[in-house]
Formats: sequence, C-alpha cells, structure tokens
Amino acid sequence: MMNEALGHKTWCIPDLYMKEPGNMPTPSHESITLLNTGSSTAEVTMDLLFDHGRPSEKLEGIQIEPMQAKHLRMDHLEEWGLQIPRSVCYSAIIHSSEKIVVEYARLNWIDGAAQSFAVIPYYEN
Repeated sequence: MMNEALGHKTWCIPDLYMKEPGNMPTPSHESITLLNTGSSTAEVTMDLLFDHGRPSEKLEGIQIEPMQAKHLRMDHLEEWGLQIPRSVCYSAIIHSSEKIVVEYARLNWIDGAAQSFAVIPYYEN
C-alpha cells in the first residue's frame, strides 16, 4: 500500500456538455470518475455551474472509500434529485477532503458514429 494518496483536493472541469440522447443503443452521455488511492474515506462535493443563467447545483455526500473508485454518470444523478439539462454547456468544481484523482469522459453519437474521449481535468494543489 502507498504511503501517500495520489491526486489533489480541488479539480475543475470547464467543458461539460451532453448531446440529446437520440436513438442509438447507448445514449450520448458523460461520466466523472473519482479515484481514492489513500487510506481515508474522501468526502466529495461537486458544484455545477451552468450557461444561460441557470442557477448552479451542488452534489453533496459523495463518499469514496480508501482504495476505491466512484463513477458518476452525469445523466443518472437521481440519488441527488438532479437532472442535468441536455445541450447546455456547464462546468464542475470538485472539492475533496482527501487527495483524489479525477477523470472526465464523454461519449457522443455524431452522424451515426460513436465519438469517445477522456481527459484529466485541471487541478489545484
């Protein structure tokens, strides 16, 4: 086991966007992966900031146990009573009580072809 957790406590994802689901077998969607490599449970909150004057939203109570990962499908946030609007740009600021690693991934269907990518977001020490 490692001595110190990998990652950072504050992460920013400035470019989030979900296309309309369309009629493909797997709908266009995005996910945020939170990885805790440390020895303590990470308590995480996520502020979601929207374009077009929509009020911000907050996800609270996200817990990642030691040496575990949590994958959040942004189109499945029923646990928090939230529904992210489609075709609206938004951003996320992630705060963690412990160092974590964050990854953002998006799957889109464009002209019948799947486009998928993943990035490591901006972080602060």
